[in-house]
Amino acid sequence: MMYAFLRGLMRFLTHTVLAGGLFKVEGVENVPREGALIVAPNHFATLDPPIVPAFMPRADTWNMAKSEYFRRPFLRWLFTRYHAFPVVRHSADRAALRRSFDLLREGHVLVIYPEGTRIDAGRLAQPEPGAGFIAQKSGAPVLPVAVTGTQEVMPKGTIWPRRHPVTLRFGKPFVVQQRRADGTRISHEDASDAIMLAIAELLPPEKRGLYSDTEGVRRRLEGVSSPLAGEVARRAGGA
Repeated sequence: MMYAFLRGLMRFLTHTVLAGGLFKVEGVENVPREGALIVAPNHFATLDPPIVPAFMPRADTWNMAKSEYFRRPFLRWLFTRYHAFPVVRHSADRAALRRSFDLLREGHVLVIYPEGTRIDAGRLAQPEPGAGFIAQKSGAPVLPVAVTGTQEVMPKGTIWPRRHPVTLRFGKPFVVQQRRADGTRISHEDASDAIMLAIAELLPPEKRGLYSDTEGVRRRLEGVSSPLAGEVARRAGGA
C-alpha cells in the first residue's frame, strides 16, 4: 500500500511540476509485463532514482540505492517503503547481490545504475562490472533506459525543482551472453559495456560520453548481447 502511494505521489509531483507537455515517456510498449527484468538507466541527477520506478508499467519494481541513504531512520523507512535496498557502492556487496538474485529469481524487476553513482558531468562514464555480472549470472533480460532533462530540473545542490523538458525513454530488452559464438568467455566488464552501449543509443550524441563512438563500441562488443526473442518478448506491451 505504501509503495503504491509513494509511486503515485511521485507521478503526481512530476506531472505537476512539468505540466504543459514538459514530461514525456517513450517506449513503454518495450517493457515486458511479467518475469524477471533488469532495468538499467543512466544517472545524471538526483531525480532519476525516484522517477524511473514511478513510471515503470510494473509495480513489482525494486531499486538498488547507495547505503548512505539508509543511515538515518526516516530516510531508511522512506527508501525501504519505496522498494529500495542498500548497496555499498564500488564494492562486491554480497548482501546486495543476494537480494538482487533473489528478486530476479522471483520474477521481479531490478533497477540498477551501471555506473554505480550519479555522473554530474551529464555524460556516460565507465560502468562498474556489477551490472554485467548480475545480467550474466541471472540470465534476466536487460531493459536500457535513457533519462534526459532531470539534471536541469534539479541541478546538484538545489532544493526546489525548475521547469525544464524531461524525457524518460525505454529501449528494447536484450540478453547479455556468457560466451561468444566461438566459445570465448565474455568478461563482466564487456557485459557492462554492452549495457552502457544500449543506453548510449537512446541518448542524444552529446550525452554519450565514453560511448560516443557507438559504431566502434558495437564492433568491439559483437556477440556480447542479443535481442530478446520468444515468449518473453511477446509479453512486452501486454501482448
